[in-house]
Amino acid sequence: MNGEEEKELTAYCGLYCADCIHFQNKHSKIARQLKEELENIDFQSYASIKSPFGAEFQEYDAFLTVLEALTNHSCSEGCRSSGGCGAEPCAIIQCCEEKDYEGCWECTAFETCEKFAALKPRCEASVMHNLKEIRENGLEGWSNRRVPIYNWQQPGLTKEPEKRDKE
Repeated sequence: MNGEEEKELTAYCGLYCADCIHFQNKHSKIARQLKEELENIDFQSYASIKSPFGAEFQEYDAFLTVLEALTNHSCSEGCRSSGGCGAEPCAIIQCCEEKDYEGCWECTAFETCEKFAALKPRCEASVMHNLKEIRENGLEGWSNRRVPIYNWQQPGLTKEPEKRDKE
């Protein structure tokens, strides 16, 4: 990967877009296919008839809500090109653009910034690690030194940040 590609996939917050669960994933396409198939055979009618006889279909509407969310759970380019993913508008992107920063690593207050609150449950550890890495060593080649994006992929971190915070 060249330096320009690496920069393009480096989010303002210090995440590496190619590691994100949204980025060019397969599950959104599969979810769309499943949703279409279930609609084509009117599976909702079957589930409504079947649900009184089996608990497995009683939550079918909740399943459809999750399935719909999964169909829209993808992006094909990094947030620098697309303007962000997930929570739009992204307060982090707006802040960096207002301050003319390439990313939060240029800010002296990123370690205490409240704009990271939305990321904390999912990727707090990697954001802080990556921002410090980029600040200390620059953008070039930083992605080779990144850590896994999600908290649950980090050794020693629990899946539930509120439990970790109480320890």
